[in-house]
Amino acid sequence: MSTEESGRIEDAALRLPEPPTGLRQRRVTLVTALKFFGPGAIIASLTIGSGESILASREGAVFGYAVLWAVLVGSVAKGALVYASNRHITLTGEHPMARFAKVLPGPRGWFPVLLALICLMSFPGWASGVAVALGDFLESMGAGDGTFFAAGLLLFGALLSWVGGYTVLEKVQVAIAGLMVVLVLIAVFVAQPDWLGVLGGLVPGDFDYAPFVADKYPDIVSTSVWVELVVFMGGLGGGMYDYIGYTGMLREKKWGMLGHREIDAIGDRLAAMEARDRIPLSTEPGEVAKARAWSRAPLFDMLAAFLALGIIAAAFMINGAAILGEKQQVPEGNDVLTHQSQFLASVAPMFEYFYAVAIVMVLFGTIYAVWEAYSWTTYESLAAVSKKVRTRGQRGIRPFVYAWTGIGALLMIASGASFVDLITPASIVGGVFACGIYGAGLLYVDKVNMPQEYRMSTLLRALVAAGSVFLTVCGVIAMLSYAEVIS
Repeated sequence: MSTEESGRIEDAALRLPEPPTGLRQRRVTLVTALKFFGPGAIIASLTIGSGESILASREGAVFGYAVLWAVLVGSVAKGALVYASNRHITLTGEHPMARFAKVLPGPRGWFPVLLALICLMSFPGWASGVAVALGDFLESMGAGDGTFFAAGLLLFGALLSWVGGYTVLEKVQVAIAGLMVVLVLIAVFVAQPDWLGVLGGLVPGDFDYAPFVADKYPDIVSTSVWVELVVFMGGLGGGMYDYIGYTGMLREKKWGMLGHREIDAIGDRLAAMEARDRIPLSTEPGEVAKARAWSRAPLFDMLAAFLALGIIAAAFMINGAAILGEKQQVPEGNDVLTHQSQFLASVAPMFEYFYAVAIVMVLFGTIYAVWEAYSWTTYESLAAVSKKVRTRGQRGIRPFVYAWTGIGALLMIASGASFVDLITPASIVGGVFACGIYGAGLLYVDKVNMPQEYRMSTLLRALVAAGSVFLTVCGVIAMLSYAEVIS
């Protein structure tokens, strides 16, 4: 390593590796941008089967077009949060959780521990919920007992993830999921929705359950509209149980400082910093220019993921309103997947059969992906406060994550609870509230530890701040409503 590149790691200003030529160009092509779409694709695959195909369709059916704004606002709020988190690790080589453990006021490490507990409590709910949804769907197709399928698919997904035997199947799943998304988008125009209603739904306003819901689905009406909506926003694009691991996955991409040949020594130096010390990044103009170039990598990844998820969620919600709402059908109870086959059938009747294959592949892909994502989330959360966890590494703690998630999920499957009941607490607390407080932590670290030249732009700070307030407030209201403290 040259002196110019890094000097002596223990005392010199830190310098980023040279970014790829494509990131330095003033005008970036779509092809170049898509080259950096990696970890975001994993998050997209995690949520498309549940947050978009199930929950978005359900919200469209019960609220009509009135809550389309939640797709837009939720995607922007979570996208800004994810980008700020991934930008931090790209520029510094340090996960934000490690910085939170040192710099936030209060007992050392309390914030990462709080987030770790929220995530660990959320894992079984989401894993069991997705498995139950798929098991119930297979039972409705005449394949056998839904509970048996839910437990079997959960364990099979864990086994495949453990041995890494999903590569070929994953490629098939991506192709099938892609075709399903294209057909759902076409179905939006075939369904001929009320386009004025669609536009009106992009503006936040009063919303309530459609009149037919009270007559046909009294159990849904007994749930606060805020709980119903916030559960959807928790599933939209994932939650902190995904995002902490998402940021950690960038280590394998080696973007920015993560690709430095002395990244371990850099990590040791940052860990030894005092709480309010500035991260010693070089402020020379050339180095700042490299940081701006590297910042584009996580930006492109986030934009591709959340733009896709936002469009998909909007499409499912519009179809839910235009097709399911008109027929007074709501994905609920043990039947959260079958009604959506009409979306594809509206394009051509033969696609109704394709839907059955596609949704099985998509949801099994989610079941498979949660194990690796949850392992990364647990590692990054606990490594921030435990040297023993850092020594073990992400692979070393996998057995504990698999056991916790697997045993908890199997017990929840055995309870006979429905998909929505299983995911509701995890979605509210881990998918919305935790995202809000994590964003606040990012803003604090950015102000206290980042050199002025490396801080978030004014626009990014504004989006993260607004998103953090929005998600935190929504999470608190939903938690109080769910606990029946407020009506």
